[in-house]
Amino acid sequence: MKTVALEKRHKPPASEHTSFSLSYLGDAFFELWCRQKITQRFQNRRLVHKTVVQWVRCQTQAQLAMLIYPHLTVEEANIYRKGRNSKVVSPPKHASIKEYRAATGFECLVGYWHLELQTKRFEEIMQQTEVVNLLESVLSTPELSSIAVA
Repeated sequence: MKTVALEKRHKPPASEHTSFSLSYLGDAFFELWCRQKITQRFQNRRLVHKTVVQWVRCQTQAQLAMLIYPHLTVEEANIYRKGRNSKVVSPPKHASIKEYRAATGFECLVGYWHLELQTKRFEEIMQQTEVVNLLESVLSTPELSSIAVA
């Protein structure tokens, strides 16, 4: 019965969510998207795992953010900046603060698209030539190439 009561509540717009909740959900949605794309291409467990890790890492998300930023609407750019400008709770171990902030902005944007049921917009952005080229370039790194051959 509680789930019914929760469903009847007014759902706040995604823009009213905290940057934490947007980035948390965006991170999960993006990783699931990456897993789906990679398992459509490869069946080698090790290659799938390593590729997904490379796609969802902070540095890749920061690069994606820079590529897609010019294509965002005003509202989307505001969501991105909200995430990018949020306070860093713990400094990243393997990335710069700038990369970490850009990645958080990207995750917020993905979370926003997910909550607003705008997955077509997300797919449209992810199918842009620059984005596809970046993700494909990750597949040609020496570490992943050696797994693909093995």
